[in-house]
Amino acid sequence: MASLRMKEKFFWQKQCNGWKKHLIKQYLQMSGAVMSKNHFQTLIDTLLKNDRFIITTHTHPDPDGIGALLGVTHLLRSGGKDVLSIIQEPLTKRLRFLDPERIIKDIKFYINDNDLYDRTVVLVDTYEPNRVGDIAKFIHSDKSNLLVIDHHQFEADYLKYFIFPERGSTAEIVYEVLSQAGLEIPILYARAIYAGIVTDSGGFRFAKTTPRTHQIAGELLKTGIRPEEVSEFLYNQSPLTRLIARKELYRNVSIISDQGLAYFKIKKEDLDAIGAAFEDIDGLVNELLEVDAIRAGILFTERAPLVTKVSVRSKASYNMLPAVSAFMGGGHKNACGATIEKDLEEAIKLFLPYAMECVKGQEDVI
Repeated sequence: MASLRMKEKFFWQKQCNGWKKHLIKQYLQMSGAVMSKNHFQTLIDTLLKNDRFIITTHTHPDPDGIGALLGVTHLLRSGGKDVLSIIQEPLTKRLRFLDPERIIKDIKFYINDNDLYDRTVVLVDTYEPNRVGDIAKFIHSDKSNLLVIDHHQFEADYLKYFIFPERGSTAEIVYEVLSQAGLEIPILYARAIYAGIVTDSGGFRFAKTTPRTHQIAGELLKTGIRPEEVSEFLYNQSPLTRLIARKELYRNVSIISDQGLAYFKIKKEDLDAIGAAFEDIDGLVNELLEVDAIRAGILFTERAPLVTKVSVRSKASYNMLPAVSAFMGGGHKNACGATIEKDLEEAIKLFLPYAMECVKGQEDVI
């Protein structure tokens, strides 16, 4: 009976989410926010109406967020605007090569935050103010000073958004904006934008990789970027603690073979015990998909008491968004996540039935 109730709840949740997305898409088409022929120019015009900015991205930023942030910074500073590029925490050692001039500052750099108020806050690579940490306090309660540039599907209640879900990365969107503005992209910015495109496209493997994606990458390479150097920094500069953390994850791997699911689980205290950090396990969930029988891989990390982060990756034909949407999560159909306010084991118990529903009955695409 409990299983039946779970299935019924999941079914109706999918129906409701489907209608929400349909209505939002319909509204966007009517408003022209996404479908306008001149959407990149509209974005530029909307930005340039303002003079003072905070540009930011989600906590624990990835190359896409960093590349998009730096690209928008370049656009606005080229227009003579007062721009502060801020993130919640310092860039990790592995990603500092993307910002060699240290344009991006973490929030602690601003001891006196008086200068941070009364600015337009631009979120890139996220549409959720609650994902930018302390910077969210500079967003007005009515979100009138908020502007979003993103490629994730979304459900939000504010109007100055520029969402391009057909694009594989926010960095790709920002390149188009810079191109529309007629700006030359110095190698300093081009490298970060290129890295964002490479990583969010899975090395040009994911479904949203298009001929245009490759064209943009080619144009960026003309600035003098060395792709082997970018690859070396992105993939071959991991600390030893990442290898030790990987060993810990595989020690606790669980496989539900009849469902095509596999998952890792780990607690903060486990990482602390081996001298590792959460950044050391970033992306390792993708390794679960290397097994042909696995349709979706999940990484459960208990970040704090009663706070468990869920990261999900799946093969092309398996849409996992309904599972994370049940817990107010989001992302893409094959790469998404959520945060569940439960301890690790309870979060796993709650989430797995939704994940199983997503992979059940779907066929592999060869």
